[in-house]
Amino acid sequence: MQTTFLHNARPIRLDTAIPTTPGPHPAVMLLHGSGGNTGFWFDRIEPIVTRLNLAVFAVHYFDSTGDAFAQPSQLADGLHVPQWLATARAALAHIVENPVVDPARIGLLGISLGAFMSLALGTESGDTIPRIKAIVDISGGLIEPWATRATAAFPPTLILHGDADTVVPVENALTLAARLSHLDVPHQLRTLPHEGHWFSAGAQMQLLGAIAAFLGKHL
Repeated sequence: MQTTFLHNARPIRLDTAIPTTPGPHPAVMLLHGSGGNTGFWFDRIEPIVTRLNLAVFAVHYFDSTGDAFAQPSQLADGLHVPQWLATARAALAHIVENPVVDPARIGLLGISLGAFMSLALGTESGDTIPRIKAIVDISGGLIEPWATRATAAFPPTLILHGDADTVVPVENALTLAARLSHLDVPHQLRTLPHEGHWFSAGAQMQLLGAIAAFLGKHL
């Protein structure tokens, strides 16, 4: 099912799946990568999270800037990423107002660019955004200025990364894990041998199993 909400007078699409059992339900907000392919990961994540009795909302945050995908220049222009982050914050506020959602049990799941954004939002958990109970980071990282803003209140985090990733090097995952260890934040790091930025079918199955176990524990 697809719904929309308005942000800065623009309609933002949400791909939505809600369990048929009585709510309110824990919920996962999914943020796609720079390719803008929301459906690829939504189609893989949705069967898993609904079996866990979780709702899932995949945000088409590029709708806020009228883009289908992110150009490399947009990632560093100081304009697009803040707009996309603002859209993700607005989406989160919209999601927690849904009566079928338990606002105290919200997780973020980001892929690549979406993972960078999810981790950035993790530094605002319980402050400028509702409290986040868990974050799944697939092929992302926590960069400045957000890295220095992370505290011991950062949400429990599952870090998933291919060790042969040439788009977002695995050092991003190792640095994040080291930072969370320093802050004594619960986290799991899983690097997949010989996997690049786009995971093989077998690796995807491993990721989905790890995600299900992590979300089942923390949400």
